[in-house]
Parts: sequence; structure tokens; C-alpha cells
Amino acid sequence: MRSRDHGVLVILALVLIAVSPSLVGAEPEPGVARVSLINGDVTSMRGDSGDWVALTVNAPVVSGDKIATGRGSRTELQLDHANTLRIGQDSEARIADLSRSRIQVQLSQGVVNLTVMKDNEADVEIDTPNVAVRPMKEGRYRIQVNAAGETEVIVRKGEAEVFTSEGTTRVKKNDMAVVRGTKDNPEYRVMNAPGRDDWDEWNEDRDEMVRNARSWGYTSPYYTGAHDLDRYGRWSYIPGYDYVWSPVGVDPYWAPYRQGRWVWEPYWGWTWVSYEPWGWAPYHYGRWFSHSNAWYWWPGPRHHHYRPYWAPAFVSFFGFGAGRFHFSFGLGFGYHSIGWLPIGPGDYYYPWHGHHRYRYNSVNVVNIRNVNVYNIYGDGAIPPLGRGRANRSNLRDAFDNPRLRNSITAVETNDFISGRSSRQGGRVSESQLRDAHLVAGNPPAVPTRESLRASDRAVTA
Repeated sequence: MRSRDHGVLVILALVLIAVSPSLVGAEPEPGVARVSLINGDVTSMRGDSGDWVALTVNAPVVSGDKIATGRGSRTELQLDHANTLRIGQDSEARIADLSRSRIQVQLSQGVVNLTVMKDNEADVEIDTPNVAVRPMKEGRYRIQVNAAGETEVIVRKGEAEVFTSEGTTRVKKNDMAVVRGTKDNPEYRVMNAPGRDDWDEWNEDRDEMVRNARSWGYTSPYYTGAHDLDRYGRWSYIPGYDYVWSPVGVDPYWAPYRQGRWVWEPYWGWTWVSYEPWGWAPYHYGRWFSHSNAWYWWPGPRHHHYRPYWAPAFVSFFGFGAGRFHFSFGLGFGYHSIGWLPIGPGDYYYPWHGHHRYRYNSVNVVNIRNVNVYNIYGDGAIPPLGRGRANRSNLRDAFDNPRLRNSITAVETNDFISGRSSRQGGRVSESQLRDAHLVAGNPPAVPTRESLRASDRAVTA
């Protein structure tokens, strides 16, 4: 579908990012969109890497990324809690800006649908080669660039402003604006929109499914991906935690953060991409804890004033073997194997990414039983999310709870870097855990080109 143009990845720069200290006084962190649906042949180009790679559900999408679809294909991106972009067949779009306050998408060819839901906080703009479209309210907006370079803007619900070099016009519900010509010499007119087709009906059905999801009643309204929890799990009440969610159809030895892979995002560092279709909200928000021989996801506070903290993963990292000063440039450094365990409501979180990036440090795991973890690492840790009875610490309980200890997934460092499936990762014995080091900050693993891929699927030419 897209020819592969191999760019140059400067590994040394990634090494410096991986071990650098946090930045002080930096701007707000950028947004992260979720690939929530894929039908057919969908590829992406990570920033200016030059490589088109196959996309997968739950892959993160950030500013600068391009998305392309093949014949008969489509995909859905949840840009944030209130904005969803669906890209139709034979289309190409670039995420030009993605933050809490601004979303900008550049559509070079094909068709997209933008759905704006309630509580939108961002200024949203869809750009084509000759026009800029800005939704003014909650609604559903269809923008199409055809082979002749014309742009069609159809408002199925809501109202939009259409900007050209000749001026601005408003397009209301059930109207269409057609813009011809170049960016510097456009011609446009507004008319009644044509009747709905299969693309419109599909988008409306998707919107209704998301809007009516039962799980919204149990999670923060600012989460993305919560609607998928209805289909793949159940909500239960546990005293002290209120309502918590658990997946159905998993084996008795299932554990969070096991079916998936780690990918490298230049800003966010090592980021978890789940192979489970529901694996976005429970792996990037909230906390996990073990109760009555089962794992439960606690979504955390859900009142409107609580702003959730998105993270590439909420885990504790461990280093096994070789010693903390072992170094192997280009493959990894620090340890023979890297392991991870979900953090619980009572655990501290040590960011390894962005403005909160925590300087690399490690301590022998046995020390955490006698010393306050916060005192070991000092400033930079994010305090436990849980309060009162919701104070379960997976890290402290792993010594005495075999189920927790068996939920630590460990893979060789080179496998961690290359994104090889962690489903086959080894379990950790009590003696191995005692000899391990708890890692604060970026896991000691140097990313390579393979680390940028969220999927090993081949790209269709």
C-alpha cells in the first residue's frame, strides 16, 4: 500500500533520552491517541522515521504520526476522551498537533469522520490542501478530499466553521460545503447535504455504541477506551474500592501486562501495547490488585474534578542478573533480563518519561520490606492513588503472595527491546526476586529500530 522509505534512526540520541534526568518548568505533556479499531490494511509512519509499518489495535499515536488505509480498509482513533477520528478507505492523514487544548489533523486524501462528544476541551481543526474545518459544537463531521483535489465538508450533526483564504463560512446540520481550487485561489459553495451512505451509518452506529457503554458509569469521564470494558469483562463491588473490573475468559494464571509488547515512544519512553482488545484504559489509567485469587482493575477516582494521569504503563520494573553496571551498547545495559509487575493502589509510581522523567536508580528488592520506598528514591515519585482501605501494595506483597510473585513477567533484555511477545516470559521464583533490583526511572534498555514497531505484521505493498 505504501512503499517503505528507510530512514535513519540515531540510536545515540535515544540513549541520551533514556537516561536523562527530568525537565523542570517544561510545557504540559502531549496527548496520546489510541488506535481503537482496525479493519483491513492500515499502516502508520512514526514521525519522520520514513518507515511505513502495520498498525495494531491499542497502538499509541502521537503528534507527527501519519496513518494510511488501503482499499476496503478503515480505522478508528480515539484522540482524547471527547474526540474520535475515523479514517475511511484509501486515505492518508497526519496528526499535526495533539494536546489537551488543541487537536489538529491534516487530511491529504480520502475521507474521515470526526465525532465531537460532550465535555470537549480542545480546539479541533481538520485541514485539507485547500481548507480548514473547525467544529463549533458536539456533533459528527465528514470531511473528504477527492481525486480532483476538491474538499467536501458535510455536517451530519452540529455546526462547523470552514476557513479558506477567501473568507469564512458556517456549515450547519445537514448542509455541505464544497471547496474547489487551490489554497490560494479557492471557490466554495454551500448546499444541502446528500443522503446518508454506509460510511455515515457505520459512524453513527459506532458513536451510539460508545455513548451508551455501561462502563462510563464506573470510570472517570476523561478516560479513553472505557467503552470496550462492557464486552470483555464484568464490574464487581469490593468494599474499600467501590466498583472494580475484571476480564472474562482468561486462564487461571492470567496476569495484567503479559499479553502484549513494549514499544519505544521518543517522549514517553517504553510504552505498553496490549494484544487484548480491551487493553487501553486498564493499562494506562488506574491500578491493578489481586483479590480472592483474581486480578481486578481499580479505575481510581471518578468524580468530574479528578484529572487522570495517563502513563505508558503503571508497573514496577525489575532487573535480573548481570549486575547493575553491566553495559552492552546497542542491545541493552544493566541486566540480563527485565521484569515488571503491575503497581497497586498503595504503590508509588516512578515515571520514566517526559517532564516527570525520573533519574535511573535501583535498589535491591529485599530493602523495600524494611525501608519506605519513597525515602529510597526521594522526590519525583507519584504518591499512591489509593486512599483509606484502597491501599494494596503489590510490590510489598509479592514476597508473601505466590500469586503476585508469579504475576511478575520477565524476559531477556534483548527480547524486551525487540518487542518479542511477553506471553512466553518466564516466571520469577522467590530467590530470584530477592536477588533482583527494583528499577526507578527508565528501564536500562537501549531502543533500536524494532522498538518503534507495535506490530510484526508485514506491510502490504
